[in-house]
Amino acid sequence: MADVVAVPANPALVSGVEDFLSAVKHDRSNSAELFIRMVDHMTDRMLSLFLIEPSRMMTLTSTQSAVIDFAVSTAGKASHFLTRQIYKKTSNKEFAPIVANFEAMYWPAGEDNSGHAQLQFAVGGDFAKEFAEVVALCEQGAGAANVDRVSAVMDRLSNDIIDNFFVVNSRAVKIGFVTQKALDLGIDGTRKAVHAVNHKVLKGLSNEQLKGFMAHYAPIVRQR
Repeated sequence: MADVVAVPANPALVSGVEDFLSAVKHDRSNSAELFIRMVDHMTDRMLSLFLIEPSRMMTLTSTQSAVIDFAVSTAGKASHFLTRQIYKKTSNKEFAPIVANFEAMYWPAGEDNSGHAQLQFAVGGDFAKEFAEVVALCEQGAGAANVDRVSAVMDRLSNDIIDNFFVVNSRAVKIGFVTQKALDLGIDGTRKAVHAVNHKVLKGLSNEQLKGFMAHYAPIVRQR
C-alpha cells in the first residue's frame, strides 16, 4: 500500500482521459485536440475542488463572490489558451511521456475505489501523516486552534495537484521562452488564487465548520 492523492473524476474528465489515451495508442491525428479538451476538463475539476467548493462552505458578500468567479473564469481561460499554445502541434510520438504519466495517474472505476474513477499520484508519508493528523484534530473540534496547520496541508495538497496534473506534463515538451514565462505566471497566479481563497475560507470557519471542511477533503488523501 502507498500513500496517494486521489481526486474523483467526473464523467467529462473520465471520457477526456480515455479518449486521449485511445487516440495516441491508435496513432490518430486528433490526439492534440483531445489532450487540450482533457486538460480543460481537468482544469475545471481542479478549480471546482479548490475555489468553488470551498466558497460554498461560507457566506460570501457579493464582492467576494465576484472575486472568486473572476478567478475561476480567468484561470480557466488562461489554462485553455496556454494549453493550446503548448500542445497544439504535439505529435503522438512526443506525447509518449505524457501518456505514460496519465496511464500511471488514471485509476479506472472498480471495486477498489467504490466504482468512482480517479486521478491519483503518490505522496510522501510525512504529508499523508500530517494530513491525517489535521483531519483528526478537526474531527475532535480543535480545528480553530490549529487553523494554520489546516491551511498548510491544504496549500500543499493544491500545490501537489497543480504540479502533477499540469506542470509535469509541460516539462515533457519543448516550450519557447515567451510561452514558458506566460506558463510560469499562470501557474503562480493559480496557486496564489487557490491559497488566498482557502485562507479566507478557513480563517472564518468555526470548529464545527472546520470539521465539515476537512471531512469533505479527507477521502482525497488515502492509501492504494
